[in-house]
Amino acid sequence: ALGIKVWLELYLDAVRTAGQIMAKYEQINLEDRRPFYNLMVKALVEENPEVVAASTIWESNALDGLDAAFAQTEGADRTGRFIPNWVRTAQGVKMAALRNDAVPQTGNETLNEPYEYELNGQKTLMTTVSMPIKNQGRVVGTVNIDLDMATIQRKVEQIQPYKGTVAVMYSNSGLVGSHFDASRIGKPMTETEGDIAGPYLATLRETIQQGKPFSFTHRTPHLGGELFFISVPIAVGNTTTPWALLLGIPMKAIIAPIYRMLLIGLIISILMLLLISVGSFFVARSISDPLKRMVLILNDIGEGDLTKRLEAGGDDEIRDMTRSFNTTLDKIRGLILMIREKAQSLSQTGTELSASMRATTTAVNEITANIQSMKAQAGNQSAGVAEASRSMEKISAHITHLNDQIDKQAESVAQSTTAIEQMLANIQSVTSTLTRNVDNVRNLAESSGIGRSGLEEVATAIHGIDRESEGLLEITAVIQNIASQTNLLSMNAAIEAAHAGEAGKGFAVVADEIRKLAESSGKQSKTISAVLKRITESIDQITRSTNAVLNKFEAINFGVKTVSEQEEAIRNAMEEQDQGSKQILSAISRLNEITSGVKAGSEEMNVGSKEVIETNRALESITRELTQGMHEMAAGADQINGAVSQVNEMSGRNKSDIDELIQEVNRFKT
Repeated sequence: ALGIKVWLELYLDAVRTAGQIMAKYEQINLEDRRPFYNLMVKALVEENPEVVAASTIWESNALDGLDAAFAQTEGADRTGRFIPNWVRTAQGVKMAALRNDAVPQTGNETLNEPYEYELNGQKTLMTTVSMPIKNQGRVVGTVNIDLDMATIQRKVEQIQPYKGTVAVMYSNSGLVGSHFDASRIGKPMTETEGDIAGPYLATLRETIQQGKPFSFTHRTPHLGGELFFISVPIAVGNTTTPWALLLGIPMKAIIAPIYRMLLIGLIISILMLLLISVGSFFVARSISDPLKRMVLILNDIGEGDLTKRLEAGGDDEIRDMTRSFNTTLDKIRGLILMIREKAQSLSQTGTELSASMRATTTAVNEITANIQSMKAQAGNQSAGVAEASRSMEKISAHITHLNDQIDKQAESVAQSTTAIEQMLANIQSVTSTLTRNVDNVRNLAESSGIGRSGLEEVATAIHGIDRESEGLLEITAVIQNIASQTNLLSMNAAIEAAHAGEAGKGFAVVADEIRKLAESSGKQSKTISAVLKRITESIDQITRSTNAVLNKFEAINFGVKTVSEQEEAIRNAMEEQDQGSKQILSAISRLNEITSGVKAGSEEMNVGSKEVIETNRALESITRELTQGMHEMAAGADQINGAVSQVNEMSGRNKSDIDELIQEVNRFKT
């Protein structure tokens, strides 16, 4: 589940980053916004092979206010709204129409429910991760990435912790996103999962929607019998619609190791029993044969013949016991001889012995209780020493691992010191460059102001020329009127000259010249008028261009001021970064010294822990010997206690038995 979560969050991080960049659109020139964001969306598909499509959807006129200028262009709808959608096809990454161009107003990251989409002529199950683009708290657009659910299906198919394991992934609404039975993918779980969940289906669907884990056991015959199912939620990023991964494991696969352990234990027990039986047989036989011979001799001895002796053969405890028994018989023989002389003395001694044995019984009981207590303490000590030895071995291993980690840390600290020193040098270089840039920006601002002033003077002069041109047009119109009147006058003069006959011929020539002069003046005035009109149009065009350039100078002046302010802010930030880097460098130096101290201490601890382990091992050996001795002492004390009890009972009867003893002693053959 974590693997699937990480895979989905990888692309959620991609749209999150793109959305954060696009939210700064006001800092980008108007004419650059659409091309830049279009390339960004296209790169999301080109650089990520698992991404099927990527898009960004904007509200009307939210990006640049130029929707009307981009109507019916690539990456826009018929109104010009910016909605580019890049899709991976067999021919490469292409622009395609959107399935849905509405901008959701939830304002949150979203992981959409799986849906069917036709891609390259085939229906494919898809899901979409989206990030809202906000401006002053208002959602103005979204960035979206479409992912093929086949990738998740492959991940789910690879989940096999036990043989026979089945895995299913559900969306928040209960739609089957991935399934070991591919025919169920894309369908609601309430229609397909009845055989898997049985009576737990409704609860399973409810816990998936709530993002809670859930487990149950259900018999599913077509999956091999009883399975243990567990559902784990998959919460992606800051989305509020968690998905879930359901895993089903056959109970026989879970219990199989226990069965194997029981079988191995049973086999070992049977083998141990056989070995013990065979060993017991041979040991019992080696003991029973000498004992049989011993019984025969003891029968003779029981009849009073103390001259009999056991055969001391072999090289074992029986031989030692035989020699001891023969020695004992010799001593008993001597003792019987002495008893005859000491019978009277024994009678008085028996009375004293009875009193002494009662006191001895009390003392032996106390000794036995103390030995039992010491036995328990020795057992506890043995267990404690063994546990301490294991703990010290673990501590030694951890110290060795810590020593290795400290070496790596020391190396990393040294590398960090070098990197921070280089970064500090770079920060100082950047600060120096920023300081020089301040002067350059100031010069640029002054030059921009001078250019703007000169351009304003040119604009004023052009306006004056424009006004003079209008006066010339009026003069040209007057000249054309004069030429027209002169032409009319020449025609009247020619008519009057014709009426005068021969006397008016000279006047007719003059009238004709005046007419020609009037026509020529009219043509020239028209030419001048046309030229003046073209000049006026050119002046108007120059005026408009000058106004546009003035506006550009205004924008340049504003941009220079903005750059100057940003330069100042960056320079201040770099100075603060310089101070912070020096502090970090100082802290890393101290960390380096501390690391060296920790490393020395770790090495001393490692040597000390090894010495403690050796000491613990020696103590453990001594404790085992002590425990064994205490067991033997406890067993001996029990025997002594029993013997003392018997002797105490016997001492009470000793006096009365002395007489009988003398009679019986006389029966022995010595």
